[in-house]
Amino acid sequence: MSLLVMLTQIALPVLLLVWLARFPARGLLALGVQALSVAAVLIGLGLAALWTMPPYWVPYIYYGVFALIMVLHLWQGRFQGNGFWRVSVGQTLLVFLGGALGCLGGYMAYMAYQGRSLPAVETVDIAPPFGPGTYLVAHGGSTAMVNVHLKTLDTAIERFRPWRGQSRALDIFRISPLGIHKNGWLPSDPARYTTFGTPVVAPCDGEIAKVVDGREDMQVPVMDREHMAGNYVAINCGQFYVILAHLRKNSTALSTGDRVAVGDVVGEMGNSGNSSEPHLHVHAQRSLPEQAAFAGQPLALTIDDEFPVRNDRVRVNEPGAR
Repeated sequence: MSLLVMLTQIALPVLLLVWLARFPARGLLALGVQALSVAAVLIGLGLAALWTMPPYWVPYIYYGVFALIMVLHLWQGRFQGNGFWRVSVGQTLLVFLGGALGCLGGYMAYMAYQGRSLPAVETVDIAPPFGPGTYLVAHGGSTAMVNVHLKTLDTAIERFRPWRGQSRALDIFRISPLGIHKNGWLPSDPARYTTFGTPVVAPCDGEIAKVVDGREDMQVPVMDREHMAGNYVAINCGQFYVILAHLRKNSTALSTGDRVAVGDVVGEMGNSGNSSEPHLHVHAQRSLPEQAAFAGQPLALTIDDEFPVRNDRVRVNEPGAR
């Protein structure tokens, strides 16, 4: 858990809830602005931030505490007969500051919500590319607020062009039943992450088009900028290619030309390449250019007809099936 995460996903929500509970603004309008601002920040963070640590269920605790605070304020009659704006200059500044944060939270919530809509682009459907377990989508969706990969759609930036095919990719963690995905506080050993070593399976029937292996699994948070994709397998699914990247070193025994069926193990999740911590990168593209394998036309992905978005959880009971 980084300092930024601690500040934005723990300290900020707790401080705002304490502010609303212990120092409610006097006046119907002032208290309304205060409450709406806190709600907007909580919802914005809940939808747009990545909830791995703290785990995905923490925002629901914040929502519950907020609801309890509002019930208590209603019970105590704070929204009745209190004028519209009966706060001091200092309190007014705090309410305005809260309002500014609320506007930011509202924008985050709106963009994250928009990202839940399937984009109006060519889309392909695949089976889950992982074995039994519970998984959390780290990056996925149709807006940059919830999917960082979308930035490589900008062909005006030359360094993005070789990576355009991954512009609608998914990054996925494996999590425990409690939503935890690592053992310890910022462990550097990738083996201490739940994701590491999890089987990766073929999400389609097809032929192995390319295999890259032998790249080292990096210590967290060191990243291999020279070999961005790390170890990966590209599968020709017929009308499109699926690429499964950041695989564990020496975890695949496949070779170009091998046939695979849905559910066949093709490797293991690892931490090779430009990976901040162990995860699976999966994306689909129309072709597999020889000189720049990730430069094909990007395609949107659904998994079993569901469009995965940040913080969505996917449960798999058997390989190749939800």
